[in-house]
Amino acid sequence: MKKTHSLTLFLLIVAALAWSGAYLSTPGRGSVATFTVVQGESTDSIANRLKQDGFVRSLWLFKLALRQSGLAGKLQPGEYVLSGAQNYAEIIARLSAGGVAANEVVLKIIEGWDLRDIQRELERAGFADQGNFLTATGDPLADDYRSDLRPAPDRSAEFPFLESKPKEVSLEGYLFPDTYRLFRDAGSPDAVRDLLANFQRRLNQAGIFALAAKSGRSLHEILTMASIVEKEVGTDEDRRLAADIFWRRLAQGMPLQADSTVNYVTGKSVPAASAADLAAKSRYNTYKFPGLPPGPICNPGLKAIEAVLKPTPNAYWYFLTDSEGKVYYARTIDEHNRNKAKYLK
Repeated sequence: MKKTHSLTLFLLIVAALAWSGAYLSTPGRGSVATFTVVQGESTDSIANRLKQDGFVRSLWLFKLALRQSGLAGKLQPGEYVLSGAQNYAEIIARLSAGGVAANEVVLKIIEGWDLRDIQRELERAGFADQGNFLTATGDPLADDYRSDLRPAPDRSAEFPFLESKPKEVSLEGYLFPDTYRLFRDAGSPDAVRDLLANFQRRLNQAGIFALAAKSGRSLHEILTMASIVEKEVGTDEDRRLAADIFWRRLAQGMPLQADSTVNYVTGKSVPAASAADLAAKSRYNTYKFPGLPPGPICNPGLKAIEAVLKPTPNAYWYFLTDSEGKVYYARTIDEHNRNKAKYLK
């Protein structure tokens, strides 16, 4: 009996040690969002602060992993996001790869973001001059019904692709979705210039300017349509189908009736605008006003831009997107109304 108790106790101790060892060798969540390595900081100082900030549970095990990695002397200065690291080796790999310099911020613009989304992300990233961002881009929702909105400063001499953009509308649609590194204390005009330069480079690489020139439509019209397609549907196939529907509706003088344009006015994000929303007096309300709105309603990605330049011909005239993102097409208004009754509940 004593031998059985002794064996059980031994196994419990071994299990406890194994668990504690596994626990202590995994990263913690950290008490701060990012971790900054200062230029010239010693390895011991970095390890100690990782422990203090909660990214490392066992200083001894982390230093052991660091020594075994052979990267102890190669940790790089910069700002790092360490959340999601699965083990100490991954933390060490990130710290040795080089992070964002302390005087930089990372701005990631997602396809479909509008200017307000970008401004919020600049604020979150710690960009010092984010309060003047909309001054540098122009206010969103430029409309004849509002006289207090600031237009975008004219940059067409530096960036000729802006020549087709009406002077009164903002740079909505011209800030290419991508990941940017900006100087933390840079002015918003300089940051916007960097974004426009990237727009020019990326669209040129993809051959968009050449395709636009052959399309018979202005770049501003293409970006405006691409922004609507970006917000309406989510797959490449649906983008090309929706683009064809919208272009044909324009050609026939039919209103676009895109709920996404109404959402741009109301600030909502719903698959079907309410009756009150549809009454909004704004030229971005494509239920109330025919033709394209004055400008883009978001910053579209490359796939959406390509879709409006190379749409897929089809026989549909209507479509709707349900709350799950699934698209339902219809050839007639009666069929479309049945789809609305069935899928927009």
